Amino acid sequence: MACSSISSFRICCLVLIAGLVAGVPVTGVAAETDEWLYSFQPGDNLWNLTERFLIDQSYWNRLVRLNKIDHPRQMPPGTQVRIPLQWLKVSPAKVRVLDVRGKVLLTRGEGVPQALESGALLQRSDHLSLGEDASLLLEFADGTRQLLGSNTEVELVRINRFSDTGIGDTTIRVLQGKTENKVPVRGTRFEIRTPSANTAVRGTRFRVQVPVTEKHRSRVEVIAGKVNVSGDEGRLVLPAGFGTVVEQGKAPAPAVKLLPAPVLEDVPDVIRRLPLELRWRPVTGAHAYRLQLFKEDTDRVPVVDTRLGHQRFSTSSLPDGSYLLRLRAVDAAGLEGEEVETMLVLDARPLPPVGMLPAPEATLRGDVAKFEWSTPPQVSSYRLQLSPDPQFQTGVKTFDGLHETRLTVSPLQQGIWFWRVASVYGDEQGPWGEVKRFQLKPELQVPEVSISADKDRLQLYWPAGSPGQRYHLQVAEDQAFHTLLFDELLKEPRWSSPRPASPVHFRVQIIDDDGYAGAWSPAQTVFPEPEPWYWFGVPAIAIILLAL
Repeated sequence: MACSSISSFRICCLVLIAGLVAGVPVTGVAAETDEWLYSFQPGDNLWNLTERFLIDQSYWNRLVRLNKIDHPRQMPPGTQVRIPLQWLKVSPAKVRVLDVRGKVLLTRGEGVPQALESGALLQRSDHLSLGEDASLLLEFADGTRQLLGSNTEVELVRINRFSDTGIGDTTIRVLQGKTENKVPVRGTRFEIRTPSANTAVRGTRFRVQVPVTEKHRSRVEVIAGKVNVSGDEGRLVLPAGFGTVVEQGKAPAPAVKLLPAPVLEDVPDVIRRLPLELRWRPVTGAHAYRLQLFKEDTDRVPVVDTRLGHQRFSTSSLPDGSYLLRLRAVDAAGLEGEEVETMLVLDARPLPPVGMLPAPEATLRGDVAKFEWSTPPQVSSYRLQLSPDPQFQTGVKTFDGLHETRLTVSPLQQGIWFWRVASVYGDEQGPWGEVKRFQLKPELQVPEVSISADKDRLQLYWPAGSPGQRYHLQVAEDQAFHTLLFDELLKEPRWSSPRPASPVHFRVQIIDDDGYAGAWSPAQTVFPEPEPWYWFGVPAIAIILLAL
């Protein structure tokens, strides 16, 4: 008995200290009851408590009897009293629109539907209709938040609060669509009615869906706390991590364990390149995935809310900033599972240019490199870097303040080079563009062709090139090389043939091992072997002999 008293005393002291430090009432709700627990503060007594919170003064005696108070004038700070919710004063409350995306219409009474804007205040009987790809975030007087998705229709049936207790009394009818609900205050009455089910909570986080094409069916998923789900033929207490499907005219289906949260793959701390690519491992039993992206935090509607049939997401339309990612798997019954949350930082702008020249893996000749790139939006200048190191750790050449999309660099040493370009807008440099590689080789030498000929054969030869090089030889009847007598690639730096009986022209070029062709050697002409002088007198001698 003594131990029990000491424990009770310690608990009371802890509650009292907590209340004094916080400077606010310590309130709560007795488990599994419609009661509110109030902790006395300095200056409180049963009389002013009754005036402040209860329907009328007659409830003073009821409060004494319910809590079995022997000394009502001696209620030290920290003392807790139970107060049934039905004894509390009730007053109409307002609902604040925190954020709107897309087309959302408000219909009040018999009035004409009006476009809803952030900051608006809603009241009982208001009807809300969300269009395709629209979202709406509401905040109730007790801090409850409700996120409505696309193609959702709801009616605010009851929007009340219990005096200034901080707890609310809310009923919402969901005609179709999906809602995500976070009820932070224990004791708040928050009820959602659908064509097939009713859900009642006392501080929890849960989701309700009424498919547009299946309005006779409701889905309920509990993330935290528990939810009382009732159908036409029965009810079910749904704990956290479970879901159920309720069809019109039936009892809720047995609770089903929600699918586990997906596991994301390699999400960097800062994403510097578009498109934004997200991937995750498949979840066993998943038929789809729900992905949401919130700008910075959940005080706003999601900028992306999509259902995917695969384990990846890609977009280039998001502006730079911080995002909260939520991802969950969807099972065969359409129940959405546990979710993974993580913060993303997108810093991909100004967008990098696209490198055009030199082309990837290009080979350039000489000691000059010419660069060209595209023009992305919102750019004031460019920065280009060259390095023999693909990681740009050593030998980096940086060219700043470039206002044109072309640059010529000379002289440049032969070898393998890597280059990249970034955009600059104001004082901010965007991410580097794709790293591209090129090779700079020396120009091929023009062959110096030598000739060796006698009356029977003609031989051409020139200095040998590097290993792997070949030689392109052309021999033609005309100086324009239109009528070719010989046109072949040679492995050896020489060529021979019978000496032609008429003048011929020839030229040679070196072909490198990568197929690059050097300049032609100057065209040269070889004439036939001249006839002996005495051959010119033979016809005359023959004529003289015939005359004799």
